[in-house]
This record gives sequence, C-alpha cells and structure tokens, in this order.
Amino acid sequence: MLLLKREDDKHCGGLWSFPGGKVEAGEKPEVAGMRELMEETGLNAIDWQSLCQQQFEYPDRVLHFELFSSVCHNTISLNAESPHAWAAVSQLHDYPMPAANDAFIAALNNRFGNNVETAI
Repeated sequence: MLLLKREDDKHCGGLWSFPGGKVEAGEKPEVAGMRELMEETGLNAIDWQSLCQQQFEYPDRVLHFELFSSVCHNTISLNAESPHAWAAVSQLHDYPMPAANDAFIAALNNRFGNNVETAI
C-alpha cells in the first residue's frame, strides 16, 4: 500500500493516509481517485475496484469516503508531493493514521490480507 504523510498544517496533520482527495463537481469517484493519484504521486494505476464506502464524522466536519484498490505496475515515475512509504496490509497499524481510516484498514484486511505486493 502506498501511504503519504499529511502536512502538519492540514487536517489530521502529521498522520499517514492513502492518496486521494475531493471529488470535483460532476466527477465520478473513480475518476477523482485516478486524478488525485496522479496529482499527489505522478503515478497511473489500473484495475480500479471499489472496496468500501464510509462516512466519518469529526468534531468539525463530516467526510464521505470511497476506498479503491488499484494496481500500479510502474512505480519508477513516483514523485510524491509529501513523504511516502510502501507498507504491507499487515504493517498499516505501524503508521499513525486518521481515525477515519480504521474502516478502510478493515476492508483491506478482508480483501487482501497479506496477499498483495502493491495496491494503491
């Protein structure tokens, strides 16, 4: 799994998260995921699959998420906009993440367990 460290001055700053971001008006979530992956990492991926959807409420905001898995065969062009790490599903608990990611980690464990080399 590719993880990015959130900037200190952003919401949940200093924590690790998956590449992604906001869906623009009229944009489908999968297309937003592709765009955000390219913007944040310079990577293209294939085989996009929706794993789960979630709503999470922080004291100051309500977020609606959709988690996708995808495969990136060529990571040579990786140019992450922030510190990054590659982690196996079993290692995700080693990276402090926003509370909203708990459901995603459970979905990843259910779907992949430890049988994935690189999923984004």
